[in-house]
Parts: sequence; C-alpha cells; structure tokens
Amino acid sequence: MKIAFIGFGEAGSGLAKGLKQAGVAEIRFYDHAWNVPPYGDVIQRRAREARALMLPNFEEAVVSAEVVISCVTAASALEVAKTAKGLLTLEQLYVDVNAASPMEMERVAATIAPSGAQFVDVAMMGAIPAYLHKVPILCSGPGAERFRILMSAYEMDITRVGDQPGAASAIKMFRSIFMKGLVALLLETMQATHVYRVDDVVLGSLAETMEKNPFMETVRSLVTRGLVHAERRAHELEEVIKTLKSLNVPYPMAQATMEKLQWCSNLGFKEYFKGETPQTLDEVFAAFDEKLAVS
Repeated sequence: MKIAFIGFGEAGSGLAKGLKQAGVAEIRFYDHAWNVPPYGDVIQRRAREARALMLPNFEEAVVSAEVVISCVTAASALEVAKTAKGLLTLEQLYVDVNAASPMEMERVAATIAPSGAQFVDVAMMGAIPAYLHKVPILCSGPGAERFRILMSAYEMDITRVGDQPGAASAIKMFRSIFMKGLVALLLETMQATHVYRVDDVVLGSLAETMEKNPFMETVRSLVTRGLVHAERRAHELEEVIKTLKSLNVPYPMAQATMEKLQWCSNLGFKEYFKGETPQTLDEVFAAFDEKLAVS
C-alpha cells in the first residue's frame, strides 16, 4: 500500500505517523511549505517522526500513490483537486479530509469525477494528536466503501454514511453547531456568574439538570417544551439581556437565543400544538416541515 498526503500539517502528519506504525508500506507527501521558514523545519521533523518520504513536487506525490489524501485547508481543497484531477487514474482513491462545507465537498467530487478516481469525503470526529490514524472517521462518496474496507485493515475507525459527497462533512458541520455553540454558551454564562461569584451554584444547578436523565431524553424534553413555551422564554431572555448589559458582559449568545425563540413563537407552534407539549421529536420535525412549507 502506497499513500500520499497533499499537505503535512498536524492532521496529515498525525495520520501518517499512525498508519506507518500500523504497517503501511510507503507513506509519501508533498507540502508546498516544505522549504519555507519557519514551517519547513517543522514539516521535516514531522516527516522523520512519521517515517514519511518528502517529495519535491505535487505531481510525483499524486501519481505515486494508491490513495491520495488531501489534507490542506478548507480554503485550498478545491484548488488542490483541480491540480490533481489531470494526474489521477481509475485505480486511485482521492480522499479529502479537509474541514470544508458539504457544498465544497460536492464541488471537489465533481472536479475529481472526470479522472475516474473514486472520491471520498472524510470527516474526522476527534483530535488527531490524541488518536492518530485511529481517530473516529465518517466517510461518504463513491469511494467510501472501498476506502472503509481498505483502511480498516490498518485499524482505522471508519463508518460509511452514504454515497453522497458532502454527507460526512454535513454531519460534522451540524454537530459543530451544538458543540461550538455549547462552548460559547458556557463562556457567556460563566462571565456573568463570575461577576456575582455564583459560579459553583449555577454550574451545579446545570449539572443537576443535565445529569438527571439520559442525553436523548434531555433533548426531547428541552425541545418539545421549549417549542410550545417559546414566547414566554423569549421575554425571559429580554430580562437576561438587560442584566448582562448592566454587568458589562457581552451577550451575543443570549441575543441569538432570544431571537431564535421569538422566531419559533412567530411560527405559532403553541397554537399548532394547542398549548400541549408534544411527546416526541418526530412531532416536532413534522411541525417544522409543515410550518416552514407554509411560510
């Protein structure tokens, strides 16, 4: 097995290091910054640690490998694909692991398609330094199943989520709404609690609420009740915002929450459910489908 990485930053070098340890015969890479100070020294050190062969040009890296892994940046993903498409062949897999939007992954797939190489959209769902090549991976696209079978032999943790390019990236993006949003909510909350020195009390109360039930039950309860009581809760957030203003605490998350709740109220979910709390998330999804179709 010969694998070539285009880009050898933290993610690419981490994957390469783990795969080499797992028995991949040859790992090669090309990185345009290999001789650009101060990045060149770092790249060459990573190459030694991963026992990867550094190639002097892009073309040699692409044509020499069974699996070509684009590991640059989201902004460069399409340009790299355009450069690679004339070099790829039917026998190769072209794997894009960049944290790009699903729409960008679709464009990359369309760019690669004329070459005959099979495209794989990969979303890495963990930190590479902690997992190396064993990072949990979601993959989609025409070459997803072939990629899963081929690389699972090297202990990679791969779940195929479909044949549609962009599906894997979409899952990662949508998960980020919650995970990154949760960080921002906690930061805004703790800035406020710290002013009153009530950090432990508020965090303890949140812990009690969040740990009371399994996660999916907590989600069901919060969403179904929040939808019906959106108007009242939007008004409560107005008071929260007044308080944060008085404390000189920035309040973008409280503002966004109020606006989202007001949006739900304006759609009339309370009237739709006749003031009763729906019992399932499926009822919520059906209500969204109906209301958004009408509006």
